[in-house]
Amino acid sequence: MYRPSGTVKRKNRSSNLYIRITAMALLMALCCMFLPACKKTSNSFPELPTSSSTESEETTGASPSIDVDSSEITIASSLSYETCMYLAKLYVAKSQNLLGEGVTGETVDLSYLDSIDLPFILRVFETSENGCDTDTLKQWKNSGDMPDVFLTNTFDAAVSEGFALPISDYVAGNRLLSADRLYTQQISLFYAQGRQYGIPYQTSAAVLYCDMEVLRQADILTVPFRLGTVELNSMLEKLSALNLEERTVLPFYQVSSMLPYLPCSMYKSGYLSASVESDRAESAYREALAFADNIIRSGYAYESMTEEEKDVFFTGLSPLLSRKVGIWTGTTDEIPIYDNYMPNTLCLMQIPSSNDEDLPAPLLVCYPLCISSTCENPKLACDLACFFALDEDALLLAARLTNREGYMPCISSPAVWKSMTSKQKYGAYMIQLQELMDQAIYIPVVSGSEGFRKDQEYIKEQFSALYPITEDDEA
Repeated sequence: MYRPSGTVKRKNRSSNLYIRITAMALLMALCCMFLPACKKTSNSFPELPTSSSTESEETTGASPSIDVDSSEITIASSLSYETCMYLAKLYVAKSQNLLGEGVTGETVDLSYLDSIDLPFILRVFETSENGCDTDTLKQWKNSGDMPDVFLTNTFDAAVSEGFALPISDYVAGNRLLSADRLYTQQISLFYAQGRQYGIPYQTSAAVLYCDMEVLRQADILTVPFRLGTVELNSMLEKLSALNLEERTVLPFYQVSSMLPYLPCSMYKSGYLSASVESDRAESAYREALAFADNIIRSGYAYESMTEEEKDVFFTGLSPLLSRKVGIWTGTTDEIPIYDNYMPNTLCLMQIPSSNDEDLPAPLLVCYPLCISSTCENPKLACDLACFFALDEDALLLAARLTNREGYMPCISSPAVWKSMTSKQKYGAYMIQLQELMDQAIYIPVVSGSEGFRKDQEYIKEQFSALYPITEDDEA
């Protein structure tokens, strides 16, 4: 059959077009299958203007080497999730030299920090102000959700029970731990068997509290923060004079609670263990015990009251909340507790020295950050912990974001001291300890140590034996 040549050409063109369309469809299908695997991931750090950026005064050292797909860090501390996130982003910014010249933790723009993507996942567990104890650590470990970094108030137990990792190798060379920035003895507090297990994070101080509502009844209108034993005895005598006809006040609460601190303060002695016979033989301990004994025998203290007198006088109330006690012993981290009940009449004094002309040494309790023995990225965890605890800008930012009453920094930076204490209601007391920090004596209250527990038990037993009419009641 005859077909015009034009018809054949049209058919051939149609066939070629069909082949081309089919080939393009196949190519597009292949692209859909393979192109996602080649997709470029976004940069972990935001592209921000750095033309005016220079290396800030403090840096954390080398930039962190982090696997962005698998790194996860959990921090357990008293800081909120928001504050921890900002601190972690500041750590990244400083590690990458992204802060502008002159920018500090006090002045950095929070919206700028918001723009930074962390190259790791950060989780936060909030603890009490002084951190977690071993019971909490056990619960976390048993649940399989152990934090990588944790603030603790039982350092010795955290080490002895295997919760804390030795970190000497991971912090070696970290300039934030240099001796010219930290106070004497702080690093050595957190060594065990020659290896470092903790990073100094915060300190509180042993003090005498007084309720001015009670003291004013004896015409004591002001009290000195730096106190001598003669001044303390004079105040107790004036308070006791209010009880000549009828008991109206208790001048001093439990004198036994002052004893662990008293030898150190009176004679600037190192810590003397009450349960160690050789320490009890030291003149500083014996004279401190005699001073406490004199307060009790003068009828100034709780230990000199009979059980019947206690029941009648306090009518079942906790003595320290009765508003009938003039002076008692505590540590500054307890300020929020007492301020809640006596917000306008609470004052602080240092534990007294034996010489009214001498300045008492600060008696400090130091709380550390530790790295968990189960941590999968201990180098990053150590770097973050050191940054949170000891970097000047981190501490300035933390003080800006949250107010923590009764605590002092572990570094000597005047700017950090000013920032941390200026927002505190009782900061005027805390700042007075700054100039004496090099003389500080550290008390092992924080350690949860077996030795300190034995000291407390021994003191309780001895005072019960000396004054058998009393029992050492809890506040």
